Amino acid sequence: MPTTPSGSAIVWAPSVPGHPSEPCATEAPAQPPRKVTVDANERSVTAYVANLNTARATELCIRSMRHFAGHPFELVVGDCGSTDGSLKLLERFADKGWLRLEVAPNGRRHPEWLSSWLAECPSRYALFSDSDVEYRSPGWLADMVATATATGAALVCGRMQQETECFVHPVTKAERRLAARPTAWLLMLDTAQVRGRVDGNFDYHEVENFDAFGGKVAYDTAAWYFHQLREAGLPWAEMPRSWQHSYRHFGGLTWLGPLRSGPAWRTRAKQMAKLVIVQAHLRRAQREGWGNTVATASEPGLARPAAAEQTTG
Repeated sequence: MPTTPSGSAIVWAPSVPGHPSEPCATEAPAQPPRKVTVDANERSVTAYVANLNTARATELCIRSMRHFAGHPFELVVGDCGSTDGSLKLLERFADKGWLRLEVAPNGRRHPEWLSSWLAECPSRYALFSDSDVEYRSPGWLADMVATATATGAALVCGRMQQETECFVHPVTKAERRLAARPTAWLLMLDTAQVRGRVDGNFDYHEVENFDAFGGKVAYDTAAWYFHQLREAGLPWAEMPRSWQHSYRHFGGLTWLGPLRSGPAWRTRAKQMAKLVIVQAHLRRAQREGWGNTVATASEPGLARPAAAEQTTG
């Protein structure tokens, strides 16, 4: 049975259901999370990745995800009209049984993928990953599941982005306060806890607040859902800082337009340094056969670290 990862997960839980308090690593909820029997079915995971014109990064994501998981999972990849050869790659992986492919040829926004996947997820845990994430350490998924089961968190995120009081959009120059959010490129939800209790989506929202910078609070992807989760009185956890080297988010490689468009080519040029790293790491993954099997904690080289003291909610 996997233990918790090295370092303490930071866990927040509201002191009064429906009235979130300020984050406090040692604060206990007024009502403890529902007790759940830990067995194979209760620890099931379905991972979801949305792809658009990121063939090389997506292949590295899938291969490294499978190679280092340390916990069994099903994988669903959604493509919404790629023109860079992604579909052929994903169809090949689907034929191997690595993933189930969903295609939205007329396009689909990232928040729409997330909302629909969460609604239909058949597993206990729904894990969302950006396609430009490379997994780097053995047992990264086992660690996240262990944190969820040990703390009772309804949401476990790779990292938390704290509230930004004064934000000026680099293009529109709009002034906003940015709400805190779990990083949308790696987060996991406990479907048993959130269904029927969290009435939220993953869309961008703006809420008027005359005390905020620019008079509005902006909720980026996953921020509104996180806000609603806290309003519902559910606890959440951030993976410890020492764990966060377990993955690398390249950033800026997802959701590119068709490669034939001028803006996309200019964006590609700016991303060249990242793409060179992606290609080098992908060659190694291909050469060493990453992804040919899904590594589990029982396999050699994936022994779990000793249990660390948990700060539980």
